[in-house]
Amino acid sequence: MLAKFFKRKIIASSHKSSLILQPNSVTLAATNGDVISVKQQPCNNGDFNTAISKLAQEADIAGADCQIVLGHGLYQIAQVEKPSVPESEYVQALLWSAKDLINIANENIILDYFEFVSNNPNNSKINVVACDQTIIKPIVELLVELEVIVKGISIVDIVLAQLLDDTAPTVLVFHSPGMNVLLAIIKEGQLCFSRHIKGYDNLHQLSEPDFQAGGLNNLGLEIQRCIDFAVGQLKLDAVANVSLFVQSFDAALMVDSLQELFDINVCLLEKDFGEEFVRYPLSALAIKEMELA
Repeated sequence: MLAKFFKRKIIASSHKSSLILQPNSVTLAATNGDVISVKQQPCNNGDFNTAISKLAQEADIAGADCQIVLGHGLYQIAQVEKPSVPESEYVQALLWSAKDLINIANENIILDYFEFVSNNPNNSKINVVACDQTIIKPIVELLVELEVIVKGISIVDIVLAQLLDDTAPTVLVFHSPGMNVLLAIIKEGQLCFSRHIKGYDNLHQLSEPDFQAGGLNNLGLEIQRCIDFAVGQLKLDAVANVSLFVQSFDAALMVDSLQELFDINVCLLEKDFGEEFVRYPLSALAIKEMELA
């Protein structure tokens, strides 16, 4: 029943909030007119509700519309063949076809699906997104008790697509402390492909000596694989740019180091979400997502 929360809805309320859930933290953003509050609370042993309760004591969220975004580790994505049944029967069919690919007990799976944007006429794949209702259901129930109106549940991969609206495909390199690096191919605000890259959880801590020692070589290889996949498998136009959205004091040097590996342009992606969201861009994007149809 909670799968419906993955769906986007249009809202008009000025009282909005977002919850970014990561395995070790919860970030709550609340806006009410010109009043904006963004705070983060550590989460111990998966106790999200205690963290949310503490944050709710300091923020005005009663009556607010809320978008929940699941961070890496709180959802799983599996790619399967598109079911040959009416779309109204997709969820049940996908549950059956994806159950062996998802590491969640069958009775606890909350499931939804989406498709990557592709120009490949032979593409018959669909992406199944699954999360564990033993984690999500208590959070939704707590928010209901707090008189918060849950408008949707999304995932980082999809939320990040809002960062780019270029007509040509672009590779986005996104990293925030506490998260894996996420590589995504985005075209006109639509997600064409995404992949979480291990081994760069400390990307924000790397500096010029690390770059000079080849610390970004493996990341460059993964970016090239994304570029090749965009053209070879998705049949998209040539990738025009590699855009970095990272929280690092050495971001400009990171760009210079990666540029040495590519013939196409590598650049920093800068977005002004407001001073309160500088450290928490996902919170701003989550609130913005509620306005999308």
